[in-house]
Amino acid sequence: MIKILFVCHGNICRSPMAEFYMKDLTARAGLADDFTIASAAVSSEELGNGVYPPVRALLDAQGIDCRGKTVRLLRAADCEDFDLLIGMDEWNLRAMRRLFGADAAEKLHLLLEYAGRPGEAVADPWYTRDFRAAWDDVTAGCRGLLEALTGTKLIDFAGCETREALYGVLRREMGWADWYGGNLDALWDVLTGLPHEGGRFTVALPREDSPAYDYAARIREVFREAGAV
Repeated sequence: MIKILFVCHGNICRSPMAEFYMKDLTARAGLADDFTIASAAVSSEELGNGVYPPVRALLDAQGIDCRGKTVRLLRAADCEDFDLLIGMDEWNLRAMRRLFGADAAEKLHLLLEYAGRPGEAVADPWYTRDFRAAWDDVTAGCRGLLEALTGTKLIDFAGCETREALYGVLRREMGWADWYGGNLDALWDVLTGLPHEGGRFTVALPREDSPAYDYAARIREVFREAGAV
C-alpha cells in the first residue's frame, strides 16, 4: 500500500482538492485498496473548519463527496506514517523540511512535478479566487502522480456519457489512428499490435450512473485480457 499526504497552508482548499480527487481517481481505476490518501495543513489558523465552500461546490459538481473533512495539522509522525508528502508550493515544502529534517528529503515533492512542471506552485485560490485554475493544476498533478506510481499510462473516462466519447478519449490518449474502427475488436488490435504492444495502462471508469459505464467496464476488460493493465 502507498500512503500519500497532500499538504497546503490551511487544508481547506488545495490539499483537500488533491485528497478527494485522488481518492476518486484511484477508486474509479479499481485501485482504492492500494492507497491511503489524506491531507493536512502546515498552519493551525483553520483548525476545526471544513473544506472551503467554493472548493466543496467544485468537488460536488464532479460528483466527489468531501463531507466530514475537517482541517488537521501536519505532525512530526507523518514523516514516518506516509511514503510521500506532497506540497502545493515551496512554502509548504520549507515548513515540512523544518518539521521533519533532512532525512525526509526523498519523501517531499511539489505536486506539479508530476505534471511535468518542476518548481511550479499550485496557486492558492484563497488569494487568487481562481478555483478552476487550482482545480486544473491539482487534477493534472494527481493524474501524473498516479502514472508515476503505477508505471502506466492513465486512460480516464471521467465525464464520458457515450461510446463515442469513450473512443474519443482512447484516440487522444493512445494516439489511436483514425482508420481504426470504434469497437472492441479494434481496441484489441491496437493493444496487441504496434504501437502499444507491451504497453501498460490504468483505466479509470466513469461514474456508475453514466450511460457509458457498462461499456467502459468492457473496455477495461479488453485491456486486462490483452495484458495491458
